[in-house]
Amino acid sequence: MADENRPLVIILGFHQTFERLPVKGDEMHDDIDERGFKLDAKGKRVMENVAVDWATYAPAHSPMGANTTERIRHLKPTQEIIDGENAEKTRFMLARWSAIEPAYEAWKKGHELPINGTPLAHWPGVSAAMAGELRKYNVLTVENVRDLAETQLERIRLPNMRELRNSARAFLDNMRNAEAAEREVERDNEVANLRLMLEEQNEKLAAAMALLEEKTNPTASVPENDIEALRAKLDAKGVKYHHKAGVETLRALLQEAA
Repeated sequence: MADENRPLVIILGFHQTFERLPVKGDEMHDDIDERGFKLDAKGKRVMENVAVDWATYAPAHSPMGANTTERIRHLKPTQEIIDGENAEKTRFMLARWSAIEPAYEAWKKGHELPINGTPLAHWPGVSAAMAGELRKYNVLTVENVRDLAETQLERIRLPNMRELRNSARAFLDNMRNAEAAEREVERDNEVANLRLMLEEQNEKLAAAMALLEEKTNPTASVPENDIEALRAKLDAKGVKYHHKAGVETLRALLQEAA
């Protein structure tokens, strides 16, 4: 089963070309043609040399399908498109751009393209040669292998592709189970830490109460054997108490434990 948050497209790469394009004019200060391009004194479009970035991608649901190469400026949703009435087209363009933009920004900075999913290199189920063969078909992640359709399996020139698909599914399931178990351990640790903090706070509160009792009811007036007797009873019941707790605090704890 495919992940619900699977990106709309798989990024295959970017490249840059250089073109001579017309310059957009300012209708308030420039002579422009009917399409808004700036005109020179002879009425010809003003041209300039610009760098043009391109993206090549394939649909995530069918990575072995036809690749598409488009100019970045045509892929990025404009404010006019976002504000337009074609909601379905807007959602599609925003979803597609959300998959392309992070990879595009990484490419511009010279970084390795991020991969949406678990890279084949992280999966012991394939060798380097097998991973290289899968990449020829735009199968870049373990999730891509898991989601291959029957017709796609037959096109890949690797043995036992159905078994490989089942292995990919089992690997991802085990990985999710391991992550869930790790999160459970983290929650248990958080609960244990909270309990420890609560015990420390209780000890501090008990110490404060004992100090207050010593100031209001000095234990000097209470026979030592009475305090020791109370402590012995609390010890017998397994009740914790602060070592400076006065007789009233000890009696209160003993009553609570009764």
